[in-house]
Amino acid sequence: MKRPYANARDVLPSEVLDTVRRHFTGLLWVPSDVGFYEERRKLVLALKGQGVPTREIARLSGVTSRRVRQIVAQSREESIPTHRDPLR
Repeated sequence: MKRPYANARDVLPSEVLDTVRRHFTGLLWVPSDVGFYEERRKLVLALKGQGVPTREIARLSGVTSRRVRQIVAQSREESIPTHRDPLR
C-alpha cells in the first residue's frame, strides 16, 4: 500500500503551518485516528478466523505479512489466561 504524502504548505492553513514550524522542523508523521488501527486489527483477525492466507490478509488490509502475524500473535497472547498462584 502506497502511503500518500503531501506538502504541509498545500494542506494546512498558513496559521497552522506557522505554529508547527515554531515547534518542529523536518519530517513530521501525523498518526491516523486510533479507531482506524482498531478496525484494521479486527479485519485482520476476522479474515484469519475465516482461514484466509496471511499474504492475502496483508494485501486486503494494507499491511505486511509480518504485521499480520504480529497482530495474530498479540491476540493469542491477550486471550491466554495468566496463571495465578492461589496462595498469594
